[in-house]
Amino acid sequence: MARTNNFVTRTWGTDQMSRFVDYFLGGVGQGLIIALMALALVLIYRSTRVVNFALVGQAMFTTYIGLTIQDVTGSWWLALFIALGSGALLGLVVQALVLSPMKRADTSGAIIATFGVLIGLQALASMVWGGDPRNYPQPFPDVGFTVGGTTYQFTWYSVVTVVAAVLLVAVLGFIFSKTSLGLAMRASAFNPEVARLSGIRVSRMLTVGWVMAGVVGSFAGVLIAPLTTISPNSFDLLLVFAFTAAVIGGLDSLVGAVGAGIGTGLVLSLVTGYTDSSNAPLIALLLLVVNLIAKPEGIFTHSHARSV
Repeated sequence: MARTNNFVTRTWGTDQMSRFVDYFLGGVGQGLIIALMALALVLIYRSTRVVNFALVGQAMFTTYIGLTIQDVTGSWWLALFIALGSGALLGLVVQALVLSPMKRADTSGAIIATFGVLIGLQALASMVWGGDPRNYPQPFPDVGFTVGGTTYQFTWYSVVTVVAAVLLVAVLGFIFSKTSLGLAMRASAFNPEVARLSGIRVSRMLTVGWVMAGVVGSFAGVLIAPLTTISPNSFDLLLVFAFTAAVIGGLDSLVGAVGAGIGTGLVLSLVTGYTDSSNAPLIALLLLVVNLIAKPEGIFTHSHARSV
């Protein structure tokens, strides 16, 4: 898969159909990565009503940790697991530094604080690893599949990315819908006071939400890093796309984050393929504006305002 700094792969097939298939498959793969980051945003918002803009900074920082481990050990898989563990730890630290001290303040203060954490992580990464873009190796050959004499730019790594993202989404869906932990987290987000009266430790559930979001964000960062280059600011566009998907899907909806993330990836891939990669942020902004005008609560949100 061709490298790009815009999270959208531009490839050229032998005819219009092969080009469309390339863009479509690339859009699905990248849409799932956008969906993972949007899912992490939704996990935190559902439990705290805070949009954590530091999430891409956390993903970037833990991806750098993974890259360092891979440089030392040569193991992509070990780097992945250490990056995920670092994501959980960093999520815990950010929750302790941002949410806990500001729990008596309004959510706008916490949101501004997450921007401060993002800037701090980017500055720290520049000091530790430098500001030059670096390549993140991938564990599979970067060769597309050949079908009927036509080679499509959908590699084994693309397959692994799609399968891994689908499995993670399925696991999270199972946790939230079928386990007591998921029920407790949903109760804590929906009505903290009632959850406390029911014996649920709401603060612990909030911490679990931040840790899970940190892991999901790190996973998205490690998956997308081999498709682009990594630098302290390289994931900024991913934040734009993920936030767009989270708002379109509905900041309360896990299903919405996944569906809108895939849809956003498809649209951006097609727009980039048939026009220019510089149009991707503009299209994301246009999608966000249209959604805010037509359905500001999100496509997959079913709650409606009630007059009294």
